[in-house]
Amino acid sequence: MSEESKTLQSIYAVILIIGIGFILKVADTVTLPLAISFFFFLLVNPLVNNLEKVRVPRWLAISIAMLILIVVFVLMIFFVSLSINTIIEGLPKYSSRFSYIFGGIEAQLVSRLGLTTDIGLFEILSIDWQGLLINTLSRISNSAVSITSNSVLVFIFVLFLLLERQSLIPKLRTALPNRDGMKLAVMFERINRQTSRYLVLKSLISLVTGILFFFAALASGLDFPFVWGVLAFIFNFIPSIGSVIITLLTIVMAVLQFYPHYLSIVYVAVLMVLIQTVMGNILDPRLQGNQLNLSPFVILVSLVFWGYIWGIVGMFLAVPLTSIIQIFFANVKGLKPVAILISSGKVYRKQIQEEDKRKREQYDRERSLRREMRKSTNNRKRAENRLQRDKKK
Repeated sequence: MSEESKTLQSIYAVILIIGIGFILKVADTVTLPLAISFFFFLLVNPLVNNLEKVRVPRWLAISIAMLILIVVFVLMIFFVSLSINTIIEGLPKYSSRFSYIFGGIEAQLVSRLGLTTDIGLFEILSIDWQGLLINTLSRISNSAVSITSNSVLVFIFVLFLLLERQSLIPKLRTALPNRDGMKLAVMFERINRQTSRYLVLKSLISLVTGILFFFAALASGLDFPFVWGVLAFIFNFIPSIGSVIITLLTIVMAVLQFYPHYLSIVYVAVLMVLIQTVMGNILDPRLQGNQLNLSPFVILVSLVFWGYIWGIVGMFLAVPLTSIIQIFFANVKGLKPVAILISSGKVYRKQIQEEDKRKREQYDRERSLRREMRKSTNNRKRAENRLQRDKKK
């Protein structure tokens, strides 16, 4: 393939990606429920497979999976709604606390710096914190209502995906009887296995994180422990950013509640940071391993991109969606370099290190061999010189 053809192929790929993004954004009322149903399918598919392995009838296994999915979905909507209502009810109390804290900070600044001003610090900032928080909660609530309104469509999609899952691979291999059919089937199996494992493990880790936040809030006396547990569970699905957001929120809440008792604030901060450090930096990497193989920078970019396409829900789906795209690119010859660039690079870095190590070892062996050859040559020459001297004598 010529350089001109490769350039044109890359341009067409970029245009295609932009077009797909535009369609996903414009037709989000259809594409978003379809994406959610696909990930719900990947979440419950391992359960159906395990039930069928122990000889549970197919219809019963699918019914059990759908029932569990519906119950979990209803409980999540209930918990989110309850948390939002709890926060809104406590807003007046903490709004006055917010004004009190800013007033105290302003008084300390004026007394220590010797300033005199007729304009308060709170007025200079001119931010309606209560209104901003209510607007944010309203957006989250609207997203939950939107998902709930499409829940029937989502569950219908999930049901039919579960019913079709056993015939999908045979249909692909029959429709494409050459190597492409087998390659597509293998790619789909890899996506199914990798994404299902990620979703299941992420759900379990998020659940444990939520429970730990709940008990940490109880132990430290932080208000709304149930809310922090629910929020920790939800935000843990947003990689990197989610853990930072929920930790900062709990610390801000501790400041609002305990100021000026700094020891209590530090106690809350240490507990929450410790939980996130253990769960996010120790337990999560050990369980997940390197299966997603995505660059941290690419993950952050994907959060912004999918957040723009589908809002808050898109941020929750960003990582598995990007992982699916990476697997797809890795199996398309023209797009394989893109798959390498968006990967974490750990595998390739290890390969390069091993290759460099082999080259160094080979170079050392060759150098040692040349040294031995020179030494042998010098010994032979010295022996010949001695022999000639002996003959002359």
